Amino acid sequence: MLKQMIIKDKVQRNLLKDSRYEDEKFFVNPHDGDKANVLQETRVFSSYPLNIQKCLNILTKILYLINKNEASLTSQECTEIFFSITKLFQSNNERLRRMVYLVIKSLPVSEKEVFIVTSSLTKDMNSSNDCYRANAIRVLSQTIDSLLAAQIERYLKTAIVDKNPFVSSSALLCGLNLFINTSSDIVKRWINEVSECINSKHPMIQFHALTLLCSIKYNDKLALEKIISSYGKRSSNLTGSLANCLLIKYAAHLIYHTEIGGDILNANNTSIPYNNTTPNVNNPNNQAIHPTTKVCFDFLKLCLKSKDTVVLYEAVKSIVELATYDLEGRNSTTIFNVEILTDCLKVCKLFLLSTKTIEKFCIIRKVNKLSHYRPMIASKLNEDIEALLTDENKNICVLAFTTLLKTGNEQNIDELLNQINTYMNSDNNSSFKIQIIQEVKNLCFIYPNKSKVILNFLSNNLRDEESYKFKSTIIDTIILIITQIPNSEENAILQLCEFIEDCEYNSLLLRVIRFLLLHIPKTKKPSKYIRYIYNRLILESSTIRADGMYALFYIALKCQNNSKDILFLLKCLLVDSDDEVRDRTNLFYHMLKEKIQKLDEQVGNVANEKEESAGNEQKEEEVKNKQDTLVNQIIFDNNYIDVEKIIAGISNHMQNDLETEFDHEQIKDDILYTTELSREGLGSSQNVYLKKKSSYFEMQNNTSNMPKFVEHLTDQAYIENVSPLVEKYNMGSLKLITKHTPLTETEAEYTVFVKKYIYLNYIVLGFTINNTLNDQILSDVNLQINSYEKKWTILEKTTIKNIYYNQPQNLYILLKKNIPFNISLDSNDPNSESNNNNQTQTEQTPQTDENDGFDVSQSFQCSLHFYVKENEMDDGYPDSYSINNMNIQITDFINACILRNSEFKLLWDNMSQYNSECTSKFSLNFENIQAAVTGLLNNLNMSPCDNTNIVEPNSNTHNMLLYARFLNQTNVLCMTSLIISQQYGCLLKIISRSTNKHLSEYLIKSLE
Repeated sequence: MLKQMIIKDKVQRNLLKDSRYEDEKFFVNPHDGDKANVLQETRVFSSYPLNIQKCLNILTKILYLINKNEASLTSQECTEIFFSITKLFQSNNERLRRMVYLVIKSLPVSEKEVFIVTSSLTKDMNSSNDCYRANAIRVLSQTIDSLLAAQIERYLKTAIVDKNPFVSSSALLCGLNLFINTSSDIVKRWINEVSECINSKHPMIQFHALTLLCSIKYNDKLALEKIISSYGKRSSNLTGSLANCLLIKYAAHLIYHTEIGGDILNANNTSIPYNNTTPNVNNPNNQAIHPTTKVCFDFLKLCLKSKDTVVLYEAVKSIVELATYDLEGRNSTTIFNVEILTDCLKVCKLFLLSTKTIEKFCIIRKVNKLSHYRPMIASKLNEDIEALLTDENKNICVLAFTTLLKTGNEQNIDELLNQINTYMNSDNNSSFKIQIIQEVKNLCFIYPNKSKVILNFLSNNLRDEESYKFKSTIIDTIILIITQIPNSEENAILQLCEFIEDCEYNSLLLRVIRFLLLHIPKTKKPSKYIRYIYNRLILESSTIRADGMYALFYIALKCQNNSKDILFLLKCLLVDSDDEVRDRTNLFYHMLKEKIQKLDEQVGNVANEKEESAGNEQKEEEVKNKQDTLVNQIIFDNNYIDVEKIIAGISNHMQNDLETEFDHEQIKDDILYTTELSREGLGSSQNVYLKKKSSYFEMQNNTSNMPKFVEHLTDQAYIENVSPLVEKYNMGSLKLITKHTPLTETEAEYTVFVKKYIYLNYIVLGFTINNTLNDQILSDVNLQINSYEKKWTILEKTTIKNIYYNQPQNLYILLKKNIPFNISLDSNDPNSESNNNNQTQTEQTPQTDENDGFDVSQSFQCSLHFYVKENEMDDGYPDSYSINNMNIQITDFINACILRNSEFKLLWDNMSQYNSECTSKFSLNFENIQAAVTGLLNNLNMSPCDNTNIVEPNSNTHNMLLYARFLNQTNVLCMTSLIISQQYGCLLKIISRSTNKHLSEYLIKSLE
């Protein structure tokens, strides 16, 4: 007995152990198979006798393979599978026949191949087995053409009025597919049969018949009105919920196009269908109601009295949608206010008092939407909505709160915010809290006088320990309030300063500091906020200290009254433990010290002059506002500064005169002069520039947000040719420019280089073509590019009139991306274009399940076409010259950027919120780690971080951190691990993170 108990205990423990780890077991899909193996297994279809179960399993695998979209079947493979499946018609097994129908309908085969199986389908359509008949009809609707449809029309019309509901519904769906595809004229002759089916007692037949009838009459507004009038009566046999819901949708459709969107259904008809209108008795303005509107609203009012919950909800939904569209006070608005909306609100009240959670949730969503457009109307339900604030379902609570925020008045805002605060303190779900914060943000713009109360509410929530996304949403809201409501600036900045005193997220802390440095100088008392930033210099990490130091330096430049105090505060970082912080502080400290000294000298000179006090004050102000030193030019001027000129000047001084101290004022004029030339593109082509002056300035405005090195590299030829295209196609700002890439050998007769100018959804290809033959002139030069892929479209091309010996000329081709990028912009950089967009957006752009257009890779075949001339008087002869293919890759859109030490980890952790991590492994053809590191940097076009590109001698393993910015807007980060193995060679594991998972995937694919 004891032994039996021991065995029983062991079995129970093992069962508990298995159940505990059951969720962690890896799921293996039994229908997932390799394409080659599945194609091999289709030979079973030819065996005799047939193994039914095995055939069913293989057909399931084929369906899974078709719908998986990872390894798509070629046309040849589809044909082979199709002919193998046709042999299964010999079996009479019902399950197998249904699977055969399903696979045939899913396989993308040509009409000639489908014709082979049509006879079998037609035979099944006339079978005595209803299952065969119904399924054969459904497959035929996807495969036959109009000619064959006319031949079997008699059988289809018989099937429509068949007693079996499955056969009748299948025939109606077949008619719907034929009407949509090719055979609309044939289906229009089935009106009598379809109308008879609408009177059926079966709800599904009613729905399918009504769908087909309304599709046939869709372009006839009078016919649709007649259908609604005849089938929308109490005496009608239309009892099915789906059929009534469909009629409600069409009624709302007719109202919209009659009253709100205009009569666009009959836009091609010259005659007006109605010459008179019906007066509305309940309308105080005695405005006329269109007859179509009256019929449709009578039907909607009838639906509001239905006992079916589905019909009730659909009617409410349609009325709310119409109410949100009509904002101009036209006829339909009057009807809404007097009749429809009153009945609609009564139904909403019943739903709100329901005991079923799904009914309360559905209706509160619609009331929430109505409150956004018609808050006065939705406010009538406030008492019932307040009862939902304590509902067990958190979604309902959030919708109730946000609805009350929209419908409340200025007097009860304080009480409502206190109530919301209590709710948020008791709930730990961040997603609900984020929704409430977004609604509170909108509330601030509705009631700007309550901005102080709302800011206090936001700051209270900032103090709680919450997720990064929640606090980031609050910071976005406060920043938006500062930019949109100037009166709230002082209070909001103080809230942000208190936030950085106790912030656990470094990326948020950096963002707030970078925002504060721009806005603190605009306040009345900047010294009030300086101590908050100074505290960061003492308590935070090196990255925060560096940003805080720069913020103080910037404030000192803008607020000269506080510059001496800030100079004293910066002394604490002159001996900082971090090299980069110490070096940066020394630079900015001495720049600020020099500025203060020169300012004091100039003020002292003015004070020594014996003039009247008023004159002294005036001159002192002039000195304070004077910005004439090179240091000020570098700090405040947005133009590109030629640093190489400064380095060259220092080198010159060291070679010629080592005894005296270098004075940057000596080269100031030269630097500013060359900068001006670089900015304006002047030189030998000054006359051309003057002619294109307006276009150039417009282009400069469009490229104001791009990096300064890009602005410097925009040469005059590019400006002259491309600036009209920027305006014409609204291309936006120039994001980055790639390096010159040779498309020919350097010793070739004609050399061609290409440079890519990257815009958001456009690329300008700049080809530099040179003629190295001194006895030839190339005339009417044109460059042809062709590709079989369709990811990019050629919009514009330029030509070159003549290319003389050793005088390179430029030719430009404009490409447009067929699938635009859909990127979630990074908001960590305060100077970036994306940050400005994020401040104005109320919601974050959702990511889609598609590839978001990141598949940009395309190869173009290139060839030069021109006339060869010996001199300019010669007619010449046509010739062509093939050059190497020009490739567009995802790495062309990536700009390598440098991060400060230890900043990579902060960004890497921040990227985890986007769920965009991708991992892959590769085998590389490199002999050692150093060569692999160099090759990886060149292929990915990214910069190493934290000196991880330095490889230890004789090392067989190495880890490298990489960083870049996609389109100079969004961060892209990679972690790489390299291993050298004698057995496998060089192996790479790479992990990529960005703001979009598809971007990470295609970046890694570029290594394949």
